[in-house]
Amino acid sequence: MKCIAYVSKAPVCDHSVRMPTGLSDIISASREHNPNSQITGIISYREGQYFQILEGPHLEVDKLMAKIAADPRHEDIWVFLNVRIAQRSFFNWGVNIFDFVEQDSLFNAFIEKNGSTLNNFNEYQRSLIKPFIDIEKSDTVSDTYYQGKNLRLLAWPDLNNESNPQMIMSLCIKLTKKPYPFDFLVDSGEFGTPQQVTQIVKEFERSGILSVTEAEPVVETVVNKKKPNKFYGAIKKFLGMR
Repeated sequence: MKCIAYVSKAPVCDHSVRMPTGLSDIISASREHNPNSQITGIISYREGQYFQILEGPHLEVDKLMAKIAADPRHEDIWVFLNVRIAQRSFFNWGVNIFDFVEQDSLFNAFIEKNGSTLNNFNEYQRSLIKPFIDIEKSDTVSDTYYQGKNLRLLAWPDLNNESNPQMIMSLCIKLTKKPYPFDFLVDSGEFGTPQQVTQIVKEFERSGILSVTEAEPVVETVVNKKKPNKFYGAIKKFLGMR
């Protein structure tokens, strides 16, 4: 799958004011067509701008983005995120028209997941997105997002672009064989501080090569002791072995 996120300006009306003309139609069309295309995400409008996140199959997301680019209800479209993803951040379609995008756990997780991209924005780019995301408040990496979860690599990163390829290779080996608890990675101390481990893992997920699943509860295995075989017990007794 892939994720595209963008901001765009609403067209200027007769009074030189940007108004969300046709917003209700956009929402209605999204609710009708996006489920059939397996596209999820959110849309928001504030201060003359639209903010939208689209997630779903590559082809469907690209087709929808092409329609949006040709839609006269959008101007000066800036696609600030276009990445492969292994899992969705949003599992249904949501809308928040006049206020900030709701700062719930899903949206916060989306911001943290893509923090490396957002934090590289220049001052002008930050100003464009600030009505929806205050990057100044989102540039710290949380070390709690992956706690209690299992991680597994779907593919390896390009080790030529890694500053410490030997360590990343060791981490990749751990995460390739089977789902591995994030907490174990942190507790080992082998890959740095919790924040450093989180940053590495988040970069894997941002690149679409990481699967994150809830850790299954540990079930204690009960070993049943075998009852002694009466026949062999009798033989041992006869031979004086007990």
